[in-house]
Amino acid sequence: MEKDDLEVLAMYNEEHPRSIFYHLKTAYLITRSDIKTTIYPATIFAFSSALSGDLLTTNSTPNIVTLLLRLPSVLLWTWSNLWIFNLANQRLPNSVLEDSINKPWRAIPSGRITSTQARHLLLVSIPVVCLSSLYIGGREASAALMILTWVYNDLGAGDENFFVRHINNALGFVSFGAGASQVACGYPDHTLNQDAYWWLGVIAAVITCTIQFQDMEDQEGDRLRNRKTLPIVCGDDSTRWGSAAVILLFSLLVPAFWRMGTVGYCLPALLGAVIAGRTLFLKTLASDKQTFRLWCLWLTTLYCLPVVKHQNASL
Repeated sequence: MEKDDLEVLAMYNEEHPRSIFYHLKTAYLITRSDIKTTIYPATIFAFSSALSGDLLTTNSTPNIVTLLLRLPSVLLWTWSNLWIFNLANQRLPNSVLEDSINKPWRAIPSGRITSTQARHLLLVSIPVVCLSSLYIGGREASAALMILTWVYNDLGAGDENFFVRHINNALGFVSFGAGASQVACGYPDHTLNQDAYWWLGVIAAVITCTIQFQDMEDQEGDRLRNRKTLPIVCGDDSTRWGSAAVILLFSLLVPAFWRMGTVGYCLPALLGAVIAGRTLFLKTLASDKQTFRLWCLWLTTLYCLPVVKHQNASL
């Protein structure tokens, strides 16, 4: 959609107020593509951490019912912080250009809101999210996410160097996991212990080395905005072979970190092998999208290893 068309649409929207359902759908579209990559995994990470007892938290006797009662707070914390990142990212001109190719259904390229309106929403949302984090927990993680959002979007850390992009993404993932976990643990009565931060470091290493699965499906739009992702810098084939190797490696190393038994290796290794095979032999856009979804599932299985370890130790 052209700039003049968006300005006309903005004037129309001001003169013809939309229903609450229209605005709710707009909010959903802004965060839609990251629900599977952020909200689901962060929530699962949070509950796995909380249920792992003294392996990762200061609460040695977690209660499943109490944790379920905290689920709305966990979802609120995760979604509101994701909302900040998505608004900051999608309002930028290069992002609008990229989304017009890769994700034309998003709120700005589809004409539901303008970049200016997204910026206004961002200015209002930041203090609201900060205040809510002070109340329900995860304030340090929320502050870290806002800094990482600024570095990634406004300073261009996501565009100019693929390694910096990977590090920034990894820190973002673990910040989401840490903040959601604090809420799930029942902050301020309980929180993560020191061992949890070693575990977060392992997850950061995993994501740093495998996040390129996210970029395989976006190569056309990334080339348009001159973004230096791994498949664009190193080539599609080289990235596929390297990605297949590292996901197989981490499918074994992460269960080894927790000293899992044979069963603990099975699901990560099986999913890792499927993903490795798909990325090498199924190279269409649709296949890459599905492979990335499987990567999200694989990462989630790693998130669950601590609670599996805790349950096995309790038997």
